[in-house]
Amino acid sequence: MRVRIDGNEVSMDLSRCGSLGSALEEIYRMVGGTGRIVGRVEIDGEELTNRAEKELAGRTLDGVAEISVSTGTAADLFRDGLQGALSLGGAIEKDIARAVESFRSGDTERGRFLYTACIEAMGTFFQLAGGILNGIRGGYFQVPEGASAGGPAPSSETAELLERLLDHQKREDWIAMADVLEYEVAPNLETWVGFLGGLSGGQAK
Repeated sequence: MRVRIDGNEVSMDLSRCGSLGSALEEIYRMVGGTGRIVGRVEIDGEELTNRAEKELAGRTLDGVAEISVSTGTAADLFRDGLQGALSLGGAIEKDIARAVESFRSGDTERGRFLYTACIEAMGTFFQLAGGILNGIRGGYFQVPEGASAGGPAPSSETAELLERLLDHQKREDWIAMADVLEYEVAPNLETWVGFLGGLSGGQAK
């Protein structure tokens, strides 16, 4: 099995690791010893999300050909994470507006397509936001001077909203879906985008 860090193959003896989780821990320790932080992890070319890492932690290394890790400084990862979240948040806001317009105009097929894309993208958005907040709380990320870091993070309310949207979808009540998206999902997302924008101190747009 090959291990690549920032594109360079490194020599590591992972034969004593009984699982993928323990192998990743060894790699993370090696990266930490260089003063850098792990950013992106790929297993045989597939990005490893936080959720997938928890689910696959006990998997053996059988069949794994390559683990590729990208690293960066804390400042780099903080800035890149914020930029990614803000860019994605802006795109989701536009798609929500298009989905609402489609539902209200009777174009339910387009509305459902946009709605599905929004929900999937929001999962990624809140994963990025969660990683940023965990990094701040853990002391890995330092909020830039002049940034607005006061107050708690907004509530995501994701589970409750998704449950209601699913109920409306099952009943094919597209106007009710449009109402939830426009008056609840969009404002909540806008609050999060503003909160993350404040954390950037103008360094991420």
